[in-house]
Amino acid sequence: MSDDHDAGRPTEGLRERKKRLRRQALHDAALRLVEQNGLDGTTVEQICEDVGVSPRTFFNYFPSKSAAALNLRDQVVSPESAERFRNATGELMPAVCELLVDAMNAGAERARIKKLFETQPQIAEPLAQWMGKLKTEFSALIQERTASPETADAAITLALTSFRALLHEPTDEVTLTTARLLGTMDELLAARHAMLAEPNDATT
Repeated sequence: MSDDHDAGRPTEGLRERKKRLRRQALHDAALRLVEQNGLDGTTVEQICEDVGVSPRTFFNYFPSKSAAALNLRDQVVSPESAERFRNATGELMPAVCELLVDAMNAGAERARIKKLFETQPQIAEPLAQWMGKLKTEFSALIQERTASPETADAAITLALTSFRALLHEPTDEVTLTTARLLGTMDELLAARHAMLAEPNDATT
């Protein structure tokens, strides 16, 4: 996934553009170094040296090397995504899934994320922490369009569970879309009403 969504991007000033490009450079360097050296073998100082900035500048953009490698942004829900959700019509879950897709598609490329999980399992902890923040931000927003906090919480939990299932799915398809997320969700919900198979003869 890429953080660069130039299509439809509002006109930005020179300062904003420099900040965006510097953040992307820090992310690119962190991801490449973690892939090469492992999370434990990569330091913030190495990332800064690669980009040519100070550690102080680094921490203006990311709280940790893990966050930089995954490109986890501080503001999980963008103003544009929040506005689309507030104006959405129809069923709740497609709108929630679109929110999640927008948030996750702002991070590192999905194929490389999946590879990191395989080779650097400790990267899961900072992602889990970030997803906790995502759940908090989602909760406040989704409650604006649901009948109760309980419904909002159930919707978020279902969407995140479906995302985790997709993340570990053994497939070459790495693009996260609302349709794939809803399809995985339907599969999980179908298990709720699945019937037990007949016992094997060996167990009777």
